[in-house]
Amino acid sequence: MTSHATYNIKNNPKMSQDDEKLCHLYYLPTELLLYIFTLLPAKDLTECRQVCSRWKLIVDGLARSDSLWRGYCKKDFKDIYQTARYKAKPGLLWYNIYRSLSLWPKLAIAREYSDEFASASHINDEIRNFRILRHGIIGVHKRGSIVYYDINTLEPSKRGTITGDFATYAENDYVIAIKSYHLNLYIVRKELLNRKIESSITYDNVKSFILIDLEIYYVTLDDDIYVCNLTEMTQKFVKRTEDGVMSLGFTDRLHILTFQRNIYTLVNNDLVFNCTLGPTSNLLHQLQQYRFLEQLDWRVYFQWMYALNHTVPQGPLRDIVTVRSYGDIFFVGSNWGVLRIYHAPYSSGEFDLFNSEPVKQYNFMERRDCPVLSMCPILQIDVCEIEDGHSVMVAMPKKVAVLNFKHSFKRTASVAMLPYDDVQKVKFLKIDDGN
Repeated sequence: MTSHATYNIKNNPKMSQDDEKLCHLYYLPTELLLYIFTLLPAKDLTECRQVCSRWKLIVDGLARSDSLWRGYCKKDFKDIYQTARYKAKPGLLWYNIYRSLSLWPKLAIAREYSDEFASASHINDEIRNFRILRHGIIGVHKRGSIVYYDINTLEPSKRGTITGDFATYAENDYVIAIKSYHLNLYIVRKELLNRKIESSITYDNVKSFILIDLEIYYVTLDDDIYVCNLTEMTQKFVKRTEDGVMSLGFTDRLHILTFQRNIYTLVNNDLVFNCTLGPTSNLLHQLQQYRFLEQLDWRVYFQWMYALNHTVPQGPLRDIVTVRSYGDIFFVGSNWGVLRIYHAPYSSGEFDLFNSEPVKQYNFMERRDCPVLSMCPILQIDVCEIEDGHSVMVAMPKKVAVLNFKHSFKRTASVAMLPYDDVQKVKFLKIDDGN
């Protein structure tokens, strides 16, 4: 083996030292190459695939190693990789998840096609919210029911409908949480493994809540904060705020935004003061840091901007209804049916939505709505990763629109994972393998 490699080097006097090292690497046993490749970052692994047909086959064989690519996702997309896996279309490997997450910076050049489902033909069908759940199920909260749809067909699934007029709906693997207009919070366990534990529980006078895995934090009309343990279905009083709870946010801890513009963090069952949103604050940056944007009452936010003498934006950003963050992607929905999609809207390291340009913009207001000036508020936005692309779902009172973004590549599949600047730098080395 060594003499063969030496022969190739001697007969290629123009070979660089790097080429010589690579030539020796080429003759390593497959098992050893596999081990070396698993130690490389995903970007380097992609470049190794371009070296020769043998390395290409070895790297391609690693695509089905879920533990390897889950590690890559955790390292490169730590904020969203679990959410992306949970909501991805059924059948995708971690390798596919990594590829799709890598493609978000290229959204501007993706092929796109649209669809819609859950159209409201009756007042009881009016849409209020939706949740993308595991195993390709979408729960759509309508005025008179919660209806489940199949993510592949966009048709109603076999899962039973929940009938009733509810104010707020949330769901995960463990529970369904519903708040009524009478401020009752109903929590129903989806699986009951221990019969000694209650299958459901109700709390009264609840004005807001946030569902986090196996816990629900909720706020009462008296601004008392409680936490419910979903494993045991037990509640515990946490703290009372003196200046009113406006919004809840969650990173690795619970955060509270008050009507006096104060931000607190729950630490060991105590509220620790962080900051006050003031005239010199970058309000959006601070709110994004503590994950308040998605549950924020934007009417109050713009009143704060006036009171603090901040410049109020013009156009669609003046009528924001909802903001959804997804890694470095931000979706902004307005009261008049305008959806804007931003990629990394930062300035000097701070979140700066108002001075950034969107990558994509859509207007879902239909012509027949305009003569009567009917509003078309965008109520909810969520993402489902698909193979080599993404599905963005946008809920309005009359329908859920689906924007599908798909990438196709003339180059090899793995080059698709590289940023475009790096694709140009890939070095295709030709090595004499004796054939």
